[in-house]
Amino acid sequence: MSALIKSLTAAAAACALFGVLPAQAATDCSAQRGCAAKFCEIENDIAAARAQNNTRREAGLRKALAEAKAHCTDSRLQSQREADVREKQSKVSEREQDLKEARTKGKQDKIDKAQRKLEEAQSEYNAALVELNR
Repeated sequence: MSALIKSLTAAAAACALFGVLPAQAATDCSAQRGCAAKFCEIENDIAAARAQNNTRREAGLRKALAEAKAHCTDSRLQSQREADVREKQSKVSEREQDLKEARTKGKQDKIDKAQRKLEEAQSEYNAALVELNR
């Protein structure tokens, strides 16, 4: 279930980030918190799928919404988000260590690769922090 919630959250965030939602279908979910915000985002995705005539995606999202409404609690969602932040912070620490080791070896291509991976991990950590505060 947690993987489903993470993937739905990621999909909703990606849709919002890339402007996939038509203006008339999108409802502003920013004032809502916890499960209510999650429901709102899934409903926006359903409206977008309907607008794109994507019946399979719409059906899947309707099922996900029903599951979320049946099982989502604000406390469970908060604890999942806290765990995600801890996981992302651990990944950032790991990537910082990798970068340090690459710098010690002195190979620029390895340093560049480690730097990119660190930046990616930091970006994921920042996104997890944003989700934690929603």
